[in-house]
Amino acid sequence: MQKGAGWSVKTVPALRFLYVPSLIRWRWPRSAREAKVHAVLMAAVLWVALAVFFAAGRGPRSVVGPLKGADFVQFYTSGFLVRTHQTARLYNVDALHRAQVALVPESDPELYPPVYPPHTALLFMPFSVFSFSQATLLWSLITISVFAIIVRSAWRPVADYLHDRWFVCAAAAAFPPFWSLVLHGQATILVLAAFWAAWLALERHRRFVAGMALGLLLIKPQCAIPLVVLVVACGEWAMLAGAVTSIAMQVGAVLALLGWPVVKAYGAFLPIIVQAADLLEPKPFQSHSLRALTRLAPTWIGLPLWGVLSAVVLVFTIRVWKSGAPLRVRFGMVILASVLVNPHLIVYDATVLALPLIWFSAYVLERNRPLSVATFWASVYWLFVAFLAPSAAAVGVQISVLLMMWLLAVIVRTVAHDDRSRQPEPSLGVGFEASGSLAVS
Repeated sequence: MQKGAGWSVKTVPALRFLYVPSLIRWRWPRSAREAKVHAVLMAAVLWVALAVFFAAGRGPRSVVGPLKGADFVQFYTSGFLVRTHQTARLYNVDALHRAQVALVPESDPELYPPVYPPHTALLFMPFSVFSFSQATLLWSLITISVFAIIVRSAWRPVADYLHDRWFVCAAAAAFPPFWSLVLHGQATILVLAAFWAAWLALERHRRFVAGMALGLLLIKPQCAIPLVVLVVACGEWAMLAGAVTSIAMQVGAVLALLGWPVVKAYGAFLPIIVQAADLLEPKPFQSHSLRALTRLAPTWIGLPLWGVLSAVVLVFTIRVWKSGAPLRVRFGMVILASVLVNPHLIVYDATVLALPLIWFSAYVLERNRPLSVATFWASVYWLFVAFLAPSAAAVGVQISVLLMMWLLAVIVRTVAHDDRSRQPEPSLGVGFEASGSLAVS
């Protein structure tokens, strides 16, 4: 949240052509080769612009105005306060901001409420031994490296269907939420890593370990809404036990290292976070969940509508989870649901969609149903565009949310078709006896 002027893709000169449709014609690629060219061009433009953004200008603030890795300053400051034993300032908004400005004077216009749990400060404490610019660069390199490892790991099991590794690499590099994640210096890579670790554990039939990995979503607990419903509806008690154990360990670490007063201060601040939820999104056009649509309606109908739509998404998620689809498809649906029903999801949080998009792509290609393949790839293509140039900034409606709902419908339909095809044909009561004569039962 900023006290000064905001910024977006529109404020970066090198990217303005992406925001004005009249200056460039996006043409649907008619071949895999054209799709690869589009991905390479998009990745090149985005990362060259990002390099210029970080390299140009002296000090932490860029030449176009915004702070370099703007959101990282809140993690950097909280880590510094823990390292210097000033934990009493962690959940005092004014004291936290004063500490932030003392560390990074150029960040005075940026005001960040302390919305993250205390163990986040412990995690980022080592970064505070460096200067802010050095720490931001280090965190960016870690984010990029972890993302590359996760994408490669998720792609390898489906390489027989997504055999063009360079297309996968280009598409991953061109994924706007990931680019935005590095641009803002956010921590969503930890959420992606938690989902990835849980998937690896589930593939090895270790549900308790998967639950422990999913317990790491405590850093952004709103991402775990579908998992809570899934555990109850499907009786995934081993995963629940793992998640509770993980959360208990994290809370125990905070109590041991930071003390009860910090936990108490965070607990006291939680109601404020809930009451001021809309203020945490100073740029609503960057929100990409069902709440981005229902927020357009008056509060008295917007919240119930969000609840109803979320319930629909969760019902289909549970149905897919109980189906015979591959685990990666079923878990990918859980991740997609975590994005859609999330009440507070900014564009960089959609980085977690990298996993389901890889798995869903291979799934529809494996099933080779022409209509599903065509609609899926068209939806993915325009989803990339919608994430980069959010339509809500111009028309109020976030097209990306509609595209994600359509993707969900395509996968649900494909899974349902597969389940029906796996059912045995009904017996007609006609067969042949050993003697060769026709027998009717």
